[in-house]
Amino acid sequence: MFELDQRIAEQLSEVSLNSAIQLRSGTSNSFMVTASTMLPLMQMFEMGGVYISASRGAVEIIQAFESIGVDVSHIQFIDLVSSGILGGTDVPYQNIHFVDSPIMLESILLRTLYILRTTPTERNFVFLDSVNALSIYNEGRMLAEYLHTFINTFRQREILSVILNIPDQTPPLVLSNLDLYCTDLIDRGQVVIN
Repeated sequence: MFELDQRIAEQLSEVSLNSAIQLRSGTSNSFMVTASTMLPLMQMFEMGGVYISASRGAVEIIQAFESIGVDVSHIQFIDLVSSGILGGTDVPYQNIHFVDSPIMLESILLRTLYILRTTPTERNFVFLDSVNALSIYNEGRMLAEYLHTFINTFRQREILSVILNIPDQTPPLVLSNLDLYCTDLIDRGQVVIN
């Protein structure tokens, strides 16, 4: 049985639409933290949104949500992973868009803005999964600058931004800038199993 972290829903109820949330997790609990964040946004707050997947392909993420009984068909996914894989863009889902590479930061932002402009939902979020995956492909200073632009772009448009981050895999410069730019922090760190 999959169990959600109810404390995340409680914290989300205290943020505004123009907030930027740094969502910290560990590697072993990242999907639980992601699902515990996405579910309240979609169900309790009736939000639509865009999920940017830099760590895993969008099909894998959609199937993980389906396996726990969560319908994400009204959420749009931007896949930064699968376009580099042979046949990776031939997918059975209509809500997946592709950007050729995780180094195309401006293209990611522009595609997200376009999707949000064409979305019928009034209240939206952007979920970035994840900073540490983007840091593999992008130089720290450039990524920090991009995140500053990313956060302020959506804050100005009153779109909630949620940025998933595994702190021990994120460069210190990027991590310190996230601490500075984000208005809220949800920290569910590494789960230690003895």
